[in-house]
Amino acid sequence: MTRSDRLPLLAALAAAAGGLFSPPARSQNAADVRTTEGMIVAVPSPITSEGVQRIKNQVEARVNNPARPVKTVVFEFTPGGKEAANTSFGACYELMQVIDRFKAGTTTVAFVTGKATGHTALPVLACRELVMARGATLGPVAADGVAAPGPAELAAYDAITKDRKLPAAVVRKFFDKDVRLVRAQAKPGVEPGGVQYVDANNKAEMARVVGGGEAVEFAPDGQVAAYSADQARQLGLAAGVLDTRADVAEAYNLPPGVVVETTLDRAPDAYKFTLTGDIDGGTREAVGRIVRDVKRKKGNVLFLTIAATGGDLSAARGLADDLRDAAQGEDGVLVVGFIPDGAPDAAAFVALGCGDIVMSRRVDATDPGTEPGEATLGDFGGSIKGNKAGTLEAHRKSLRDLAEKRNVPPVLIDGLFDRDLEIVQVQNAAKRSQRRLMSRAEADAEKDKWVVTRTVKPAGQYLKLTASLAEELGVARFTVDGRDPAAVYGLYGVSPDKVKDVSAHWVDKFAEFLRNPAVTVILIIVGFTGLILELKVPGLTVPGIVAALCFILVFWSQSRFSGEMFVLALLLFLLGLALLGLEIFVLPGFGAPGVVGILCMLAGLGLLTFEKVPDTADQWGMLGYRMVTYFGGVMGSVALAFVIARFLPNVPYANRMVLMAPGDGPNTAALPGVAEAAALMGAIGTANTPLRPAGVVRFADRFVDVVSDGGFIGAGARVQVVAVEGTRIVVKEV
Repeated sequence: MTRSDRLPLLAALAAAAGGLFSPPARSQNAADVRTTEGMIVAVPSPITSEGVQRIKNQVEARVNNPARPVKTVVFEFTPGGKEAANTSFGACYELMQVIDRFKAGTTTVAFVTGKATGHTALPVLACRELVMARGATLGPVAADGVAAPGPAELAAYDAITKDRKLPAAVVRKFFDKDVRLVRAQAKPGVEPGGVQYVDANNKAEMARVVGGGEAVEFAPDGQVAAYSADQARQLGLAAGVLDTRADVAEAYNLPPGVVVETTLDRAPDAYKFTLTGDIDGGTREAVGRIVRDVKRKKGNVLFLTIAATGGDLSAARGLADDLRDAAQGEDGVLVVGFIPDGAPDAAAFVALGCGDIVMSRRVDATDPGTEPGEATLGDFGGSIKGNKAGTLEAHRKSLRDLAEKRNVPPVLIDGLFDRDLEIVQVQNAAKRSQRRLMSRAEADAEKDKWVVTRTVKPAGQYLKLTASLAEELGVARFTVDGRDPAAVYGLYGVSPDKVKDVSAHWVDKFAEFLRNPAVTVILIIVGFTGLILELKVPGLTVPGIVAALCFILVFWSQSRFSGEMFVLALLLFLLGLALLGLEIFVLPGFGAPGVVGILCMLAGLGLLTFEKVPDTADQWGMLGYRMVTYFGGVMGSVALAFVIARFLPNVPYANRMVLMAPGDGPNTAALPGVAEAAALMGAIGTANTPLRPAGVVRFADRFVDVVSDGGFIGAGARVQVVAVEGTRIVVKEV
């Protein structure tokens, strides 16, 4: 059907909406209406030969896809409402040819949201249908530095006018100011009949109408024309007025996903990756590195299998934003999220951040560990139980914002969090093809306008979107029968053997290994063992280095996941270490500073594994459990340190790190200085430096290195030698 053939029908259907376009109803039951496979292509301005080639590749890849061929292609000529002023006839003619070649079996639609001037009109008119937004204008062609078309250019405009059965005078008025556009009634027997727009200076056209016609006020004589949306619809150029991509998707019964669709400008160069485990800050970093790796390899498609089990909702939202951003720019990557089983809470955020969502109906599920039934999107039961109301509300708003960017009805997101909400599908009482999802309360409030066709979510349960329901409602782009990702590749025209693996970076694998609870406990045991040995035997160095390395690895691996808690955990650990050092080196005995120091270190290590401050009883309980686990590790460290101190002197080579005490046997050689040290037994001297507990004491004219018997002794105090162990001299204050 040509554009002019459809105009009377379109006008009748649009009348109730004040001129808004609405397509013919395909079914009397809105629940039976299936969406038409389609795509929206943003036409860059200015139009260039390179840009036309990219558009050609984009459309051909989708139209010729044997699995899901596109039936409707929408060309958006003024993306974002920006003016499209194209002075190059050649590039516009090339785009016209590309559009024209798809006319068989494919509906091409021009969508204009801003000013479209110059030769932009040529590919716009080449489309089978034209829709415009309020405030948009089309034309003129010969203005603002664009010369009037020459013979070859006129021939192109005439060919498009004839092929699309457009009013010739209306098109010529774009570039010929001498056209006198008038409105007149067609003579009986003239097809098409009714109101005609003709050139009063053209005798052949005037011979087809009755009388001399009436001047068109918005196309004055002596000027080239630019038509607004309403004027273009009145003249027979435009099918209707649509303001947004979402309006276009609804009018042409396209999947909601086309509103944010990322189209490919070349043949797919695809990679694949599987997302597993809990989602947290480290996951976000890892996937970010993978996306950058795909871009570096010049890839443009990433098939992301979502097998994650949950995690931090804030980190998941950040990852979703990263995936959306990955589609932008010249090196944009289309991220296709595949859900083989389920995408609960945090995984749902990630899925909604993908360019497309594909879900499994799992009809071939033979894995005993796989539950029967379809894959599901959105199960927030665990998050609802484990978070406070304020936190849940913040996450709900965040997910609503993400869903709205994908043109997903916000009421569906509300249903994921609100058990009592009832969601219904309605259709417009006047335009039965117009469908909406809304709450039962909203439907009852507007029951004169909307007719409820079915209940999508009954009250009393949380919403879980199955694969079939998600596809029907436009949340999922496609569904496949099995759980094998290879079935997804064919939907995008990619052979499974052409999809390349992209693995996680070794840094991410190493951090994930270190984050294993068992590995973390081992690192803590080794770290505290080294710390105890270094404090017990100052100067060994090696245990201190090992302890520092262990704690650095623990904090580094956990810092990638702990988010806002990292700084607090680090400060608590350092405070505990400082208090422990104060207890050992300054204060006598073992009292409050030592106990508090150990508790601070354990609290720091416990908080390090949390993504946020615990705010529920379960989370506080988990913190206590981890602190007890790490305390057990500390006790193990004490035992291990004593074992090492006991047996290390007997280990060959390793005993060289330990200073051996002089033996008692008859053949034992006396160490240098032993006799001089023994002679000081009972001697009284003056502390030349503070003893902390080590320091220097003056005996007559000799300065000797000593240690106190445990307490701090200030400089100038009188001290007495109370013990001599080899060359080690112990003093006390007198």
